[in-house]
Amino acid sequence: MTEQAGLTTAARSSSERAGRREQNKAENRAALLKAARTVFAEMGYGAAGVRDIVRRTDLASGTFYNYFKDKAEIFEAVVREMSVEIMRRHRGGRARARTAEEFFRSHISTYITFVVNEPEVLAFGRANVAPIRALIEKPDLQVMSRQLVDDITAAMERGVLPRVDPAYLAAALSGVVFEISVAMAARDPVDTEGAIEFATRMMMGGIANLPKKDS
Repeated sequence: MTEQAGLTTAARSSSERAGRREQNKAENRAALLKAARTVFAEMGYGAAGVRDIVRRTDLASGTFYNYFKDKAEIFEAVVREMSVEIMRRHRGGRARARTAEEFFRSHISTYITFVVNEPEVLAFGRANVAPIRALIEKPDLQVMSRQLVDDITAAMERGVLPRVDPAYLAAALSGVVFEISVAMAARDPVDTEGAIEFATRMMMGGIANLPKKDS
């Protein structure tokens, strides 16, 4: 009985150590991602280096390579993390839309406000337009596009959107929102409502439906 109890205690201790190791690994990875987001926002992808990222943490320099092979991989991980957060915010909004305008406005405002509401996200977007654009078509970042296609298809089946090619519509909507967000982020002050209105009207009626500016 004593021997069995000893084995049980040893197994529990081993399991606890393994659990602590996994928790430490998760915390280290999260610390690197948080530091990377800050560094890329401040310096931009081109100027930032692995050393700059590690210096923002309490980790040893070699620890970085236990989690990421290089700067490009951690940059992609940061963008993927942001994409997951955007998808979480989209959940339900497009599905509840009762009209085409509600669908487009929900999608556009969710994306635009995500970019604007956190200063670090806005700075990240401003400093990294080209590398973000280069990542959009990577297969492991396409889940956001696939989710949009699925939501568009479901909206068509509900009669909210007209029956057009869902992949083309998703591409058009994504392109309009991304490029308008880039132009918006470059302005000071940032015109959030103007960007949302412009993109929504563009999707609803093309150039003839855009708000007019005073000459």
